[in-house]
Amino acid sequence: MKTNEKIKHFKLKDLANYQYIYAILLIIAIKIGLFSYDNDFWFTINQGKYVLENGFPTKAIYSIHNIPFLYQSWGTGTLFYLIYNKLGYIGMILLLAIVGILTSYFFYKLCFVISNKKKLSLKITFLMMLLYTPFFLVTRPHIFTVLNLIIILYLLESYIKTNKKMHLYIIPLLTILEVNMHGIYFLVLLIILLPFIINSFKIKKLNSEGYKKKDLFIVFILMIISGFINPYGYKTIIYGLSSYSSNSLFNNTVSELMTPNFHFIEGKIAIITILLIYIIYFSNKEKVLLRYYLLLFGTTYLALDANKSLYFFLICSLYPLAYILKNNKSILIEKEYSKSHHIIHFVLTCSFILIICLNISKPKLPESNNMINYLDRVVQDKTKVKLYTNYVDGSYAEYRGYYCYMDPRGEIFLEKVNHQKDIYKEYMDITNININYQEFLDKYQFDYLLLNKNDILYKLMSTYKYNNYEVIKEDDNYQLLSLKEFLYN
Repeated sequence: MKTNEKIKHFKLKDLANYQYIYAILLIIAIKIGLFSYDNDFWFTINQGKYVLENGFPTKAIYSIHNIPFLYQSWGTGTLFYLIYNKLGYIGMILLLAIVGILTSYFFYKLCFVISNKKKLSLKITFLMMLLYTPFFLVTRPHIFTVLNLIIILYLLESYIKTNKKMHLYIIPLLTILEVNMHGIYFLVLLIILLPFIINSFKIKKLNSEGYKKKDLFIVFILMIISGFINPYGYKTIIYGLSSYSSNSLFNNTVSELMTPNFHFIEGKIAIITILLIYIIYFSNKEKVLLRYYLLLFGTTYLALDANKSLYFFLICSLYPLAYILKNNKSILIEKEYSKSHHIIHFVLTCSFILIICLNISKPKLPESNNMINYLDRVVQDKTKVKLYTNYVDGSYAEYRGYYCYMDPRGEIFLEKVNHQKDIYKEYMDITNININYQEFLDKYQFDYLLLNKNDILYKLMSTYKYNNYEVIKEDDNYQLLSLKEFLYN
């Protein structure tokens, strides 16, 4: 083959890979096109605003409960607030798009550094983003944890491949970033390094490579030290350990903390994905390095322990496929670039542009927005109002300046974390009618009740009545009640 023909042939094959890049961008675009504010978003930006105006909180702000609170994701909160305050929802869309693109880019780099196969790396990146994006690319702190984790894995694999120490010494800086953006997961990133340390010892029977380990140990120590570089010092680590401690009631009632359930689509996807990856690993067991097995087993435990930890499994189990399958001829077959690729690229590009354009309209605010707007008109001093809200509605009400009974910060309402009282158990007791709802209302003397019509408290008061409260506004989804004593004074 002549030189010009070789160059042309290479370029055409390379162009064929662009369909995977377009497909990855399209997945991100679809997610952005369906953008809606995550429920946790409202207390995240609310607390970010508080940090900028008042410093780091030590009590649960905008809560009627005087309980300690450690804002371990203050970095995310302040970033979200600054973007939302300046650019609104468009800013949040742009942030998600940038983080999504960076996540896919570094994941591709991670796959390529261990395989040196462009097409294989793109295929695996496409698969990871297809599974990750719909469920996890949302306005929550973990999007930065995912990006951090992928970059750290890339730096570790680059060090093993090139033996360049500079790759390793960037990792403690990322640890500092992580402990301030999403401190609760600092410990997970620390544990992720252990398989690489173990793999540095030469163990032939376990397919362990054996490479220079001194700098790995130094970096591990630096990562531990980095965990203390945050506004709360050692308390962030203690908070992380307390949050990880099991609480059966909490874990069994908060969907993201539940184990994957085969009865739901998310559970089916999780369990089938785990089974298929195990089949691939054990079908190619002679090619699987020790660190990849350790990452697989460790993140499988995380994925099966809680739905929200599935992304650790997706990242840590999918990228090694680039190494395991790098010599698989059936996967590496290069297809010639054809006219059909032009059509595919054109369709994907038009779809990407169309989806972005369709998202020009502002996404919907929470359904409770109408009730909160009404409260704003009748309440003179929000700081003197005690508002009953459920687990879901509290976040937005607090963002609007009201002091609420419950919100989705979850673990801070556990006695194991706040060391005062188990407010979450009390909330579940009223939800399950294990305590008398009238005694509950008498205890707190809420000025207003914001009741979703699916709430048990709404059903109880509608059925059995309670004369201390009066309905002041109602729509298809909510009922707003006022304490009569408060209303007429």
